[in-house]
Amino acid sequence: MRKIQKPVQKSSSNLFIIVSLLILLSVACNLPSMAKSVQGPDETARIEISVRETMSVLEGDQASDAEDQSDQDTDVLPPSETPEPDITDTPTLTPTVTDTPTPEVAMIYASANTNCRTGQGTFFQWLVTMQQGQESEAVGIDTSGDYWYIRRPDNPSAFCWLWGKYATPSGPWESLPVYTPIPTPTPGADFKLTYAGITQCTSNWLVQFQIDNIGSQTFESWRSKGTDNSGGLVNTVNKQDKFYHFNHCTILSSQNDLTPGEGSYLNVIFNNDSSGHDLTVNIKVCTEEGQGGDCYEKIFDIKP
Repeated sequence: MRKIQKPVQKSSSNLFIIVSLLILLSVACNLPSMAKSVQGPDETARIEISVRETMSVLEGDQASDAEDQSDQDTDVLPPSETPEPDITDTPTLTPTVTDTPTPEVAMIYASANTNCRTGQGTFFQWLVTMQQGQESEAVGIDTSGDYWYIRRPDNPSAFCWLWGKYATPSGPWESLPVYTPIPTPTPGADFKLTYAGITQCTSNWLVQFQIDNIGSQTFESWRSKGTDNSGGLVNTVNKQDKFYHFNHCTILSSQNDLTPGEGSYLNVIFNNDSSGHDLTVNIKVCTEEGQGGDCYEKIFDIKP
């Protein structure tokens, strides 16, 4: 909306001055006698020049007033403010580091000590025992689902077959390759001996061993002998067609033969207590009585 400015009073003052000068000139013209006595021709000319100059100044003032008035009649709009753009912080993008996931593998956890063998079954050679609580990578399974082909716990670059009764799988085990069972090896004979203590019967001292038939043939007789490497003890060769377990001279148990999977006892006889002596023991077992048939021998050192 335009603003209406009130007229400036300066124009009225100029008009009053002009009128006053005209009156003075008129009076001067009507008083000739006074003019003649007071003014000469030069004085009249001077007054006219003065009047013209005054009029020029007044006309200039009027122009200035017009310019001032024109300026005052025009709305003065404040300069339009240019809105400052909103400053938006440009977020700094931090690159996301993506971890490359390690490929998941199938694992086997043993809830009990379990033997790992060259094949699926007790007929195959024992390689290592996977201890309770151990884990190992599984790389295969047999067609029955009873055995796992795993990395050996004692040597991850080698493999063995683990019985699955106490094995718990985890990871992508369903995608493991399935292997056809290894053919059962040709039946063979094997046995394991475990030291079982010393007992005395009369003048004989018996170094006893537990024997387990871990092969596929039946044993019906055995022979034992030993050497005292420390010196002082004399060995008596012992040949039997039965397997005995003694407590002094009392027979706790006896077996006529030792079929696959069975266990019993045999002994090595010395003439005195062999505790603390370095002994070399030789044990032979045979498939027929009287140390006949196929015989298998093991020699080892022991210090009771």
